[in-house]
Amino acid sequence: MQGVKDEVTFVDIYQMMGIDEKIDFIIDHIARLDRMMNAFEVGLITNIQRERRYNRCAENGELGVRVQTSGHADPTGNEGSTNGDLQKYIRQGNYMAALKGTDNFFKYKAQIITLQDMRDDYRIISAVVDSMGDEYDQYIKYLYKKNSIARAADAEGVSTEAIKSRFYRAKKEIRETSKAWMINSNKYSLLKKGA
Repeated sequence: MQGVKDEVTFVDIYQMMGIDEKIDFIIDHIARLDRMMNAFEVGLITNIQRERRYNRCAENGELGVRVQTSGHADPTGNEGSTNGDLQKYIRQGNYMAALKGTDNFFKYKAQIITLQDMRDDYRIISAVVDSMGDEYDQYIKYLYKKNSIARAADAEGVSTEAIKSRFYRAKKEIRETSKAWMINSNKYSLLKKGA
């Protein structure tokens, strides 16, 4: 459509980031990143479905909403199974099946691949965070928004500056441990392979 500007999403931005930026992004958003990715996926599915409906109507020469007249199909049921299929295809990275009948194939394809890569990166970093020892318990609570720097300092009986220093070291450890895994897995990103 002319005159409509596409919104740049956090997935589009993530696609352009280097590994260090990706790690920092995930660490900074770890408490809600899974929900953010799920919400993005819902939006993507909705956009794909709307494009398909629009294109189907345009192809049939219909100006309004398509009405089922044959009595042989349940449009609501078909829509529901399409949701499940689209989610499955997106999660599997099967963009060919997910994007049949859409106009924005390359944009959606890049978003599907990036979302899949982001979920992989998130799993790596979450596992690293979960593997951290008890000495980082306050930092993990802080990451998951269950604690503030001030409360962590009170719980440890130290100054906020001491906690900030400890949290800096914890973040550095997460970054260093995750980076090796992410460097290797990012070599195999489909976007880098030109898929």
